[in-house]
Amino acid sequence: MNIKISKINNKYFFIIKKKQITTNNGNLLEVKNKIHANLLINDFHEKKKLKDPYSLINLTFFSCNLNTSEKNKIKNKILELLDFDVILYRSFEDIELIKLMNNKTNSLIDKFSEIFQSKITLRSSILDRSSINNINFKHFLDKIDNFQLTVIYKLAILTKSVILTYFFFKKKINDNTLYKLSNIEYTYQQKRWGVVEEQKVIDINNIETLKKISFFFKIIN
Repeated sequence: MNIKISKINNKYFFIIKKKQITTNNGNLLEVKNKIHANLLINDFHEKKKLKDPYSLINLTFFSCNLNTSEKNKIKNKILELLDFDVILYRSFEDIELIKLMNNKTNSLIDKFSEIFQSKITLRSSILDRSSINNINFKHFLDKIDNFQLTVIYKLAILTKSVILTYFFFKKKINDNTLYKLSNIEYTYQQKRWGVVEEQKVIDINNIETLKKISFFFKIIN
């Protein structure tokens, strides 16, 4: 597959048989830097990466393919996840676990609340929504590009924490911290009760997925 790169107005496009490569929605496949473009050329020739939804090439196609309707659905999903953010849940009988979560996450919750001028309440039940005025956060989502929106969406789905994802996006925490903080309760329970082999496989896959999204985030910047 002979694919060539074409640079136009500081954007990189991909040509095959004299035609620009497009997505399923008919959008042009385009990236913002040469490193990203060259890595995509390599991915086009690797079947394993073509089948991996979190490979650089598939995350790029996902981003470029988004139309207005799809972007709005993604933003609404992110806002819904924010209402049920995992680090806001505090309905535990174990006082030590509550103390641990307060110590590790309350400062980030307060900072997020300050940045977006929203009053956030902790969740006393798994079914509760947190009281969040998310208008300002919605404005933030409206301003970012498709690649950045993809990063926040995919990480929020994976970690179940929009708040932690935001601070990763702003480079205030790294991917390891993102994973640890979004799994505080789970890790705490693991230490008490152990973990089954099937769960170990899931954990490894989740970490690998987070690393892939983190790599995509690094490449698009």
